[in-house]
Amino acid sequence: MTEPVRRSIRVPCPPEVAFRVFTAQIDAWWPPSHRRGGASTTFALEAREGGRFYQRLADGVEVELGEVLRWEPPGRLTYTWHPGSDVGPTQVDVRFVADDDATRVEVVHSIADSGLGDAWPSRAKIFDASWDTVLAAFAAHVA
Repeated sequence: MTEPVRRSIRVPCPPEVAFRVFTAQIDAWWPPSHRRGGASTTFALEAREGGRFYQRLADGVEVELGEVLRWEPPGRLTYTWHPGSDVGPTQVDVRFVADDDATRVEVVHSIADSGLGDAWPSRAKIFDASWDTVLAAFAAHVA
């Protein structure tokens, strides 16, 4: 089964602010428990298509987490996400949708061309739980 992981959360700000906080302030809100290799000095998305999603560890080593595939402020961001194994990256699509005086942030995390195949269902369970934590941290930071 290759059904994507779908999550959404509503945050009390306009899409422009939600997009900017999600991307430009990712180092401030992304939970330390969901970063690779312990404490990092930088956790960043480069603001452009083709930009890197990376983490710089305390010892200066940079870890590539993915690549920005779509950069459409303030409505959409798509990037690859390396699941931490020898297979290719998964894909994360994030939409920022106006919802009255707030924004609904919708995440779809899919298998893409990762090569996960039969391993996707077990990985999807991990991603499913992880997105609950990550989006809760984002919402807390925005609030």
